[in-house]
Amino acid sequence: MDLNQRKLNKSEWDSIEVPVSKSEIEVLNLIVGGFHDVNLRVNNNKSLFMFLKIEYNEKIEEYVFNKYFRDRVKKIEDNIKLILPAYKNIAVDGIIRLNSADKIRLEKNDLESIKNSDVYENILLTHIEKIMENRKSANKKMYTFHYFTLYKLIRNNIFRLNKYISELTKKVLDVLSEEIQIADLIENSVDFIEKNDNLLKYGDMILYEHQKEIFSLCKNPNPKLILYMAPTGTGKTLTPVALSEQYKIIFVCAARHVGLALARAAISVHKKIAFAFGCGSAADIRLHYFAAKEYSVNKRTGGIWKVDNSVGDNVEIIICDIKSYLPAMYYMLAFNKKSNLITYWDEPTITMDYNEHDFHKIIRRNWKKNKIPNMVLSSATLPKLHELTQTIPDFKNKFPSSEIYNIVSHDCKKSIPIINKDGYVVLPHYLSDNYDEILKIATHCENYLTLLRYFDLKEVVDFITYVLKNNMANNKMILARHFDSLDDINMKNIKIYYIKLLKNIVPNCWPTIYSYYITTRTPRILSNETVDAKGTRISKSKSVGPGTSVFNPPSLNGAPLSRLASEQNIPQPSQPVGTSGAYITTKDSYTLKDGPTIFISNDIEKIAKFCIQQANIPSIVMEDIMKKIQYNNVLNTRLALLESEYEIEKDKIENTIKNSVGSLGRNKSTKDIRKINRVDSGGDNSNKSVLKGLTDEMNAIKSMIKNATLNETFVPNKSHHLEKWADGLDTKGAFTSDIDEYTVNAIMALEGIEDSWKILLLLGIGVFINHPNIRYTEIMKKLADEQKLYLIIASSDYIYGTNYQFCHGYLSKDLDLTQEKIIQGMGRIGRNNIQQTYTVRFRDDSQIAKLFTSDTEKPEIINMNKLFNSKKVIFGNNVYTEVEDDIDEEERSEQVEDSSEDDDM
Repeated sequence: MDLNQRKLNKSEWDSIEVPVSKSEIEVLNLIVGGFHDVNLRVNNNKSLFMFLKIEYNEKIEEYVFNKYFRDRVKKIEDNIKLILPAYKNIAVDGIIRLNSADKIRLEKNDLESIKNSDVYENILLTHIEKIMENRKSANKKMYTFHYFTLYKLIRNNIFRLNKYISELTKKVLDVLSEEIQIADLIENSVDFIEKNDNLLKYGDMILYEHQKEIFSLCKNPNPKLILYMAPTGTGKTLTPVALSEQYKIIFVCAARHVGLALARAAISVHKKIAFAFGCGSAADIRLHYFAAKEYSVNKRTGGIWKVDNSVGDNVEIIICDIKSYLPAMYYMLAFNKKSNLITYWDEPTITMDYNEHDFHKIIRRNWKKNKIPNMVLSSATLPKLHELTQTIPDFKNKFPSSEIYNIVSHDCKKSIPIINKDGYVVLPHYLSDNYDEILKIATHCENYLTLLRYFDLKEVVDFITYVLKNNMANNKMILARHFDSLDDINMKNIKIYYIKLLKNIVPNCWPTIYSYYITTRTPRILSNETVDAKGTRISKSKSVGPGTSVFNPPSLNGAPLSRLASEQNIPQPSQPVGTSGAYITTKDSYTLKDGPTIFISNDIEKIAKFCIQQANIPSIVMEDIMKKIQYNNVLNTRLALLESEYEIEKDKIENTIKNSVGSLGRNKSTKDIRKINRVDSGGDNSNKSVLKGLTDEMNAIKSMIKNATLNETFVPNKSHHLEKWADGLDTKGAFTSDIDEYTVNAIMALEGIEDSWKILLLLGIGVFINHPNIRYTEIMKKLADEQKLYLIIASSDYIYGTNYQFCHGYLSKDLDLTQEKIIQGMGRIGRNNIQQTYTVRFRDDSQIAKLFTSDTEKPEIINMNKLFNSKKVIFGNNVYTEVEDDIDEEERSEQVEDSSEDDDM
């Protein structure tokens, strides 16, 4: 995570101008519209009327039903009558006359083309036909699947859906409702919910519940402090875009990448933004062109030439780092009433796990001097309301009429299973044979429902099914009491029911349950026993277990008998061996599917060396690569000197021209402006030769940089790599890198980059760490954003600062994280909108144990009470004690210095 409090550079400015995708625009428009109507539902799937692009009226609706759907509906209704003889067919006027214009439009679309289209009525009819077909063939599972899917689809918000198809759908669901069992739906919920593409593809876009809640609360004009806790990847960071519909927003973020991502999204929906990064005063604030009110025009291009950044009337969102909050606050107060402002503090718990940190004093100063009465503290791991015993009273004391709100969300639309070091899925019912311990764990999970998304749904429903079928729970856990209708059956409610079930097991049954699951448990990630660590195929002459070979012993002819009676050897079934998949560059890489992986470790160099060592790159190939890298390093040193010299010369020319043009005052001519614009091409003729010589030499050196590439056999999950390391295994969806030669050469041309990192890039692996070469970090961020990297190795500080889309994550053995920071680390995975193959893999099981206990140190709570406090307090013996405030002392000394300077004047 880049916590450097510095100004934005050119490439960062350029990055915010890249428009987001069409699908992201749709989400942003939903969020903005949702501020005004929290129940807004958007669905872009087309009904027949939308597909045909004709005006609606009842007669045409009847006509298109008869023309395109009547025959299909008649067959369905004939089947319904076999079940319910009293069923009445849908009544539609058989003779409908259209005007010639409508006839011409409809004749362009024949029956077959409509039937093969993706119009929503076709989707519904197809599921109805599948229901009838599977009911007839007694395929109960598929019959129930299509019924459940149809039940969900008819509730979507489809504009101009044909009313007769809608009526038919509701009749089918009603006729067959008695045949559907809740237990069957729960038992098959992995296929019916988690892997049901129809629910996602055709579902409505709606706000998350936490977004609805915060939008409603913010319409209250009173001062307010909102504790906003929701899982990562559920739209918290985009919430300010909608809040800016009513308020002006000061968005505070320690991780600059988060701020830049918000800026890019805001600009894409034409919000007016400003930046305050690395600011010493309001003079350092910079406006985006959309927000500019006063500016000069480039007479040559007609566009904005120079913005007056001191005029911020138009700014809707100002994005700042922690250091720059106070300048940003005073800047916004200069143009707005404080009641019309919201300070939106993203991830305020960053650095709170440290006893001491450079940010701590800045954070407390910001809180102490804050004048904005509306504040949102947003994080996935905020302390609970009752735990902020110092912060809450302090805010209420500062803003007497303020309200305190607590938004706690546990939206859960996907499963990201926790995998232990042996490759097994971890859930509470695996954690103890002592039922009292299980009760404590279940209670903890109830209090921290953000853990729900890390409950593997398959394992959850297996447990529910086993317990209920064997009558091992209290009677109050009957499914009908917890799921009134199919509307209640979703992933979140099933997982909440699982926690309740854990708390209502018949105590005497727990030893049996625990023993059953421990003995029948199988690894989710199996050890690859087809090859050894060097990629050599393992063959077996007699199978006695994974990866072993047994050969016949030498002949013992003539030896004395050792026993006179035969003994029967009963073969013991071999248990599959599991692993979390540590060999990420070789035999375990195929388990990393669907998307990139993040490996979080505090010993970056160690993990880098391990990845390279395990890649088994032959020494002759490695020597060749190292020679090229070392050769390039010499060139890079020379190139860096030339670039520095070039910038010095360019600055000299620019300053000379600006001074000469500035002396002309406001009456600059077009010729003068062109003179400044020529700086990039070398300025005046007298200076061109110097810059041209430097440019030519730099280009010559760049052309001498040698390409370094690896054979695909060594690059994880390339086709040749999979043939060597995972032949015969399920490699479908195995994710690999996609890094072009230009990017490789760009990294090779950077100075100060570890040689090992350059080799890692050839393997499709990037490194996230605070590094003086900003260009390297920018390239890695771009590759991560575009999902070009196979793997990213990151230090633990990056768990807050990455909002990239990872499908898998490793937490290394060397990490010593608090419970909150573990959850933040896990939150890097599964941020996609779709259900893919996700895993979060722990290399140390003690970290998993820390997740499921309340008895753990929580320095974040102590530090938030200390730092989000106008008074200086210390914590000891479970008590907060007020002490003399060093910030007040500094202010007094500054006032004394200012007064002495005035006396001197």
